[in-house]
Amino acid sequence: MARRRRGQEPPAWSAWYSLSVSCLVSLIGLISLLLAAPAQAEAVEYSLQVADLIEDAFVHFMKGDIGHGEGELVLAGLERALDSGEMNRGALLYDRDIYPAGEGVARSFGAVAVRPTSYSSSEEKGLWKTVRWEGKPGDRVVWIVRPATTHYAQAKRLGLSGMASGLRYYIPYGVTLSPTPLRAVSYSLTLLRSGEDGAPLWEKFLSRGVDLKEALAAMVGVNSVGSDWVYLVVQPPPQPMTFRAAIGWARRGANDRVIAGTGGTGVRLR
Repeated sequence: MARRRRGQEPPAWSAWYSLSVSCLVSLIGLISLLLAAPAQAEAVEYSLQVADLIEDAFVHFMKGDIGHGEGELVLAGLERALDSGEMNRGALLYDRDIYPAGEGVARSFGAVAVRPTSYSSSEEKGLWKTVRWEGKPGDRVVWIVRPATTHYAQAKRLGLSGMASGLRYYIPYGVTLSPTPLRAVSYSLTLLRSGEDGAPLWEKFLSRGVDLKEALAAMVGVNSVGSDWVYLVVQPPPQPMTFRAAIGWARRGANDRVIAGTGGTGVRLR
């Protein structure tokens, strides 16, 4: 019988040992990569409810001192009427929907573009139009309320919910050169639409005048030759949340113009 030459075949235990070491090294490398990778935040479901009313109906529910129009007045009656559906349908405007910001607008606002996961009309649950989406906490999102007609063109009064409160009354003040950030402000619609190609409006201008501490703020894009647009900016918190905005729309007249405020002591819109 011929003898096997030394070194002709490695012992079986040597091959097994090499394979085990190789697998162990690969496993350690995989674990290291997983530990080094940043934790990915899970998507959270949020919703936005909007009601568009004619100004007279909105004003009907303003009971008490409005202060500076910076959230001092609680609109509990308006919120209850919209929740229960116990409001004349003639008080609502049905020609304006909620649109998600496209890629360019979202980038302009330092936000992310999202797609609604569901949408319900103002007849399905109370008198709110509701849009839902999934997003990551902290990823800013922009929604636009855009009228299809000019019948009631001026977005004059706003009710905005807060992190721990219901609707409160806000006046969309014009932003000055040295603004105090507010939850409801107004800019020229021309300026806001100039960011549709992704120009960094938030970084250069908008962030100085908008207060997002309550996770929801409104910017009225004033259009003197047509209908205003309302940009609702959401800064989502870690937990699921429903945001609410009620908009009081007026006919634009000779005395209806936006007057620049000073972030708390300016002239109020009437």
